[in-house]
Amino acid sequence: MKTSLSKRLFIITLSLIFGLMLITYFAQAFFFESFYSYKKTQSLVKEINKFHDLYSLNIDNNSDLYKALQKLENDNNAKVIVASNDKFIYISNNVIDNKDNLETFTAFGEELINDKDLINEAITYSQTKSKSFYNKSSGLKKIGVVSPMSLSSKNDSIIYCVSSIEPIKEASEVMREFFIYLFWGLITISIVLALIYSNLISKPLVTLTYVANKMSRMDFSVVCQTNREDEIGSLANSLNILSENLQTALLDLQKKNKKLENDIEKERQLDNMRKEFTDNVSHELKTPIGIIEGYAEGLKDGIVSGEDATMYLETIIDESKKMSVLVTNMLELSKLESGTIKPNPEAININRLIAKVLKKHKPDFEENKFNVNFNSSTPYSYVYADPFQMEQVFTNLITNAIKYTPPKNDININIEEGLDKFKISVQNMGVTVPEDQIGKLFDKFYRLDKSRERTQKNSTGIGLSIVKNILLLHNSEFNLQNIDEGVEFYFYLEKIVSHENDLE
Repeated sequence: MKTSLSKRLFIITLSLIFGLMLITYFAQAFFFESFYSYKKTQSLVKEINKFHDLYSLNIDNNSDLYKALQKLENDNNAKVIVASNDKFIYISNNVIDNKDNLETFTAFGEELINDKDLINEAITYSQTKSKSFYNKSSGLKKIGVVSPMSLSSKNDSIIYCVSSIEPIKEASEVMREFFIYLFWGLITISIVLALIYSNLISKPLVTLTYVANKMSRMDFSVVCQTNREDEIGSLANSLNILSENLQTALLDLQKKNKKLENDIEKERQLDNMRKEFTDNVSHELKTPIGIIEGYAEGLKDGIVSGEDATMYLETIIDESKKMSVLVTNMLELSKLESGTIKPNPEAININRLIAKVLKKHKPDFEENKFNVNFNSSTPYSYVYADPFQMEQVFTNLITNAIKYTPPKNDININIEEGLDKFKISVQNMGVTVPEDQIGKLFDKFYRLDKSRERTQKNSTGIGLSIVKNILLLHNSEFNLQNIDEGVEFYFYLEKIVSHENDLE
């Protein structure tokens, strides 16, 4: 069964006070009177010795002696008598030869005056001697001191000093009763102290326990609100710092776990991509290899001759070139995706680059009777890019437009100048792409012909993937979208201002 800290503090406080009271009570009941008697005896002996040292052989008249003895009585609450040769020189209250006073004092200290052994021992050894005794006449306990005194000659007199210790007995009895009331008062004090402890210690500890329990359940939203500067305040601040550090570590761990999950997912995707890539490459190479193999066997077996043999050889060469282009594109794409190829940007006139690519494909335009339109809002469009990679981009875009634009339609290339960028677009008219397939056109080997049959377009499905990776390296924004009666691919390049003349 659990006991609250407040109850423990109350029990401990009460036990300590109760124990202290018991010790005090027993000390007072059994040792206080003896201790008082001992200290009183020592005090009387000390005063008598002091009186002996001050006044021995140093008293000129009895008047001075009487004053000194009266002071000794008053200071020590005692009665004193001085005797010499069985003659009393001084009796308490400065009365000499008064029979009543003499009998009174004799009765008061009878046991001391008649103790011949104690007197002889004091005289013989010139020492102050003491004894405790019960007085017959009064029935009280007394303390008596006997000491030799030198008035006219050495040790010619004796001082008797008697003091009562009965008042201390009465005080002890009163104190015993007082301790009962004191005990109940201290119980009340202990209750108050327990309540104070509860507010000062228990309640903050309850709060600390609550926060610690929250932390154990990985909840670091609760903090210890305290403005104390003692140990509990220090503990609360340390707990807050620990909570903050644990929360930071947990968030960091969660981020790393998330990153690890993403890395695992990427690795899984890469593995799937590798498998898909292998399947796609196998599929793309299977057909040209089969064609080359069939035509080569035909030539070997001599089943064709003359112009037919030449046609067979041209077919073999054409398929070999297609395979070479496919392998080259796949290697290029692999390098781009792996990050081994980095752009080497420089200031280039994108107008001149586009004109160069269009000129290279002029025979294809004429063959398909395309109407090619190149429009630029500026005569010189300078951008900061890798010229070789940008040429690959435009070559793939123009080649893609040639493959998928129906004959006798338009191919439009536009350059629009913005505040800090050029928008470059390539439009092939006369054909559109299903909206659900637009995003997939950037995937490797994806073609609109789902059966992946080889057509006269001779598309490998890699061109747009190469374009995408090059533009990503240039931090370019790009997209492909349907427009009225056509398809548009556009992207942005950051422009630069050049003061050089554009030389054709």
